[in-house]
Amino acid sequence: MNVIKALVAGLTVFAAVGCKTVEIKDGRIPNAYLSKAKKYEGVYSGQFNGVSGELILSFEGNKPVMKYRNEFGTDILNNNCQSSFGNLRTVYITGKKSNPKVDAVEFDFDRGRCALMVQGRKMYVDFKEKNGEVKLKVQVLREMRQRRECQWYPGDHHRPPIEQCTWVQDPVYLYGSFTR
Repeated sequence: MNVIKALVAGLTVFAAVGCKTVEIKDGRIPNAYLSKAKKYEGVYSGQFNGVSGELILSFEGNKPVMKYRNEFGTDILNNNCQSSFGNLRTVYITGKKSNPKVDAVEFDFDRGRCALMVQGRKMYVDFKEKNGEVKLKVQVLREMRQRRECQWYPGDHHRPPIEQCTWVQDPVYLYGSFTR
């Protein structure tokens, strides 16, 4: 109970600031924000990584549950990976204390048997609402690609030109977009 009170107090303090990140420890939304969160409950149609399907957001009490389904089953990775969504972990909120808005959330993500194909362990879900339509954009980290980036620096009459190189990591994501 003290954890929930501390979380609600933290949410209240951050709401006054305008933009905040709230870490959720047990996958449950505090009761004070449950009615706002439940307005996103429903079935969303769209595509993930080019494959059509439905993203379903429901609630078991105050715990949001994210699922995926299409004609091939319930694996959002569509490779017989047996992937699944886990607990809600992070909520990104903007707006004023009196009218907070959920911008995005992160769910734990189990890659199932495709750990070599997909590196991400969290599924990021972005919420956009316009003219009564709710759009969810989802992404999971596929891999981090490394590349070498080099620059030449001119020399002068005392030193020759020098090449300086660094390794840069570029994230590559799998994306989806769903609408209700």
